Amino acid sequence: MPSLWCQQGDVRETMKMNDITVRIGGQAGDGSLATGEILSKYFRRIGFYVATDKDFPSRIRGGHTSYAIRGSKKRIFSLDDRIDVLLAFDEDSILLHMDELESGGVVIFDSSRKDLEIKREDVRKVKIPLANIARKELGLEIIKNTMALGVLSKLFSLDSNIMRQTIRDSYKTKSEKIIEENLLAYEKGLEYSKDIEPMEGYVIEGDKVAPDTLLLMGNEAIGLGALAAGCRFIAAYPITPASDVLEFLSRHLPEKGGVAIQAESEIAAVNMAIGAGYAGLRSMAVTSGPGFDLKTEGIGLASMIEQPVVILDAQRAGPSTGLPTKTEQSDINHAVYGGHGDKARIVIAPGNVEEAFYFTFEAFNLAERFQVPVIILSDELISWNKQVVKRFDLDKLKVDRGKLELNPVSNEREFPRYDFQEDGISFRTIPGVEKGIHLETGDEHDVYGHITENASNRVKMMDKRMKKIQVMKNELFPSVVQGEGDVAVIGMGSTMGPILEALERIPREIKFIRIRTLFPFLDDVALHLKDVKIAFVVEQNYLGQLEDLVKLNTGFRNTVGIRKYDGRSFRPGIIERRIREVMGW
Repeated sequence: MPSLWCQQGDVRETMKMNDITVRIGGQAGDGSLATGEILSKYFRRIGFYVATDKDFPSRIRGGHTSYAIRGSKKRIFSLDDRIDVLLAFDEDSILLHMDELESGGVVIFDSSRKDLEIKREDVRKVKIPLANIARKELGLEIIKNTMALGVLSKLFSLDSNIMRQTIRDSYKTKSEKIIEENLLAYEKGLEYSKDIEPMEGYVIEGDKVAPDTLLLMGNEAIGLGALAAGCRFIAAYPITPASDVLEFLSRHLPEKGGVAIQAESEIAAVNMAIGAGYAGLRSMAVTSGPGFDLKTEGIGLASMIEQPVVILDAQRAGPSTGLPTKTEQSDINHAVYGGHGDKARIVIAPGNVEEAFYFTFEAFNLAERFQVPVIILSDELISWNKQVVKRFDLDKLKVDRGKLELNPVSNEREFPRYDFQEDGISFRTIPGVEKGIHLETGDEHDVYGHITENASNRVKMMDKRMKKIQVMKNELFPSVVQGEGDVAVIGMGSTMGPILEALERIPREIKFIRIRTLFPFLDDVALHLKDVKIAFVVEQNYLGQLEDLVKLNTGFRNTVGIRKYDGRSFRPGIIERRIREVMGW
């Protein structure tokens, strides 16, 4: 067969302007993720918003990998239900994702290994032996993925100069030889597709000058938020999908005089972070579900000794090892209730990459102001996937270290670390401060930290610690409400995007309540539900943990759960169809 074979399919009935979704699939190691990264950067450069979703197995090589990227001139919040382009490096990509392809879209198939018959007549088909061409003409099969970008550029009339610069920048940490090889591969892709007619039904026109925006994944935003907050210590045990934060901060903390430690265990990591906080550093530990289990005792210790610490739980599908590289929101109950004994804590859930930065920054303020562990509930979708965000406004960020006393004036021999204050928050100090001697222990203690089992003291100390729960409520992240009506949709975290897109498709009055603080549960949720007749609760778990939390804390009972627990993120259509079905719309 010829080097390139193209068969025209149906043309879209309506023109699609400046909005395109591409899924790139292949075996792990085929370059699907690298290709997606370059395409995402290209979209940002031309002024598009970006939403992405990676899907890959928990192994180094082998197994199917795919990367979906949506670029749009208008503000978008999630991927679309369907894809416009399927770039398939292997047969599995056709078998797994062909049904997602929109009528009038295009499939680009690397026919090097197998000339697969693609039976759909309503899509355009482009077959090209990318790997064979790359190996024979460029001497390097691995750069077939960059060659594919040339084919994609020709089909959708993408700006080749901007794409070349994007490729160059993507490999700027590599040698000049590698950069030139990839640029040559891109040119080869353009050359082999020069006779292909551009796709009809699509217009992709961006800006010529790149906007002042950032393309970040959530874990990078979390790392930046920690740096901006003055975090100078992180301890973590490697775990998917949280390890990127440790890797990011291990590169940048030393520049700030900070320390990043890969601990020998999850338990060691959280205790190191607590110890660093005790010594006066702003500190954090990052983990996912299995590691969060092991950190539970440490969280209890931090609560008991009233020690500030920030803990990231980047949720993944559980229980046990579960699906290490897939998303879920099934740690809600653990974050809110986990551990023995009654304890004060804060649990917050950012809804996108931008909030991941600002929530992380504020988490350090909250931890020190209220002297409690603060748990940031992210998930695989937010942590690993990328969005375009405006540059962060650092001028509006204010560090608040709370009641940190570095010059105690007490004439007592010991510092009254757990003295009773009206708001339940005592003054704290750090080792080495004159007149700052005190004890901190997980046993019940008196105002100086001395162990005691006195009943009266126990009641006073419990009341003191629990009082903070009421005091902190006025300073936490309130729920965000969009729209009005007696029908509501409730969500948290990464479900924000698909919910917003789903509601745009339903021409009805619907109120969206996004809960951002899970503990302590804020009273505003009940107020927002006051005139609501039915509420749909969207979440990525089986048991309906968020739905139960809402019922328990508001008394509102007329809820309908929309749940997904296959490890893949929501698409807007799932939410839209369920709402229409129940409401009869």
